[in-house]
Amino acid sequence: MKLVYEINFPDLSADEKVEFMDDLRDSMQTSFENQPFSVQLLAQTLIFTRWWNSYKYMAPKEPTPEILGIAIELLWDFQEGKCSKKEFLRFQQSFSDSALEILTGDAGGLNEDPESEAFFQKYFIPWNSMSYNVFLSYLCTVLEEAVSQNITWDAVEGVIDGDISDTMIDFFETIYHTSNEHNYCTYLDREKETYNTITFARVIVLLQQDMYTALKGIPLSKLRAKYQNEYLFSPEESIKISDYR
Repeated sequence: MKLVYEINFPDLSADEKVEFMDDLRDSMQTSFENQPFSVQLLAQTLIFTRWWNSYKYMAPKEPTPEILGIAIELLWDFQEGKCSKKEFLRFQQSFSDSALEILTGDAGGLNEDPESEAFFQKYFIPWNSMSYNVFLSYLCTVLEEAVSQNITWDAVEGVIDGDISDTMIDFFETIYHTSNEHNYCTYLDREKETYNTITFARVIVLLQQDMYTALKGIPLSKLRAKYQNEYLFSPEESIKISDYR
C-alpha cells in the first residue's frame, strides 16, 4: 500500500479522489506511525505554517488575529528548543481556555485560571474574526497534541473539511450546485466535484509535499526560514477569499 504522500492525487479518478479523502486521516496516521513524534509534529507545523501564511490575507474586512501567528511561531520555538516545555504548556492552556470561550461560550477555564483570563483579555478581546474560527479550533488541537505527544491528524483533516474544501475552492472554481429539479446537490455530488477540481488537487499536492519535507531531516532553522514564504494560496489569491462565513 502506498503511503499518503506517495499517491498521485491529480491522476486519480473522481471516485478515487473521494475515497482518498474519506480515508485521509487514517492514511496519514498509517503513513507516519513508524516515525518519531518529532517528525509527526514537524509535518503538522509545516502544513499549518503554510496555511497560516495564506489565512492571514483572507477576509480583509475582518481583523487578522495576531494570536494565531504568535501560536505558530511558538510552535516552531518549542521544536527548536527556544521555548521550554513549561512555557509552552502555559501558553497552550491559556490559548485553549480562550478558544473554548470564543467557540462555545464556555468560560470555565478563564474563570478558574487568572493567567488564562489575562491572556484572553490581551489577545481575544474583542474577537471580530469569525472567518478564522475553524483555523482557531484546529490550531488548538495542534498545540494540545504537541503537549500530549499524540498526533491524531484530526487538525489537518478538520481544516481541509471545515474550510478549504467546504468553502474556499468555490472562490476559484465553479462547483456543481444542481442535481435535480429542487436545485440542490447531494453532499457526495459536491464532494466529487470539489475534489476533482484543479485547485483542490493543488491543495493536496502541497499537503503531500509538506509531509514529505518533514521526513527529509532538514535543519529546523532552515525549514523555518523557507516556510516564511510557502503558501496554500498566494496573498493575491487569498484576498479573494472574503466574507465566506
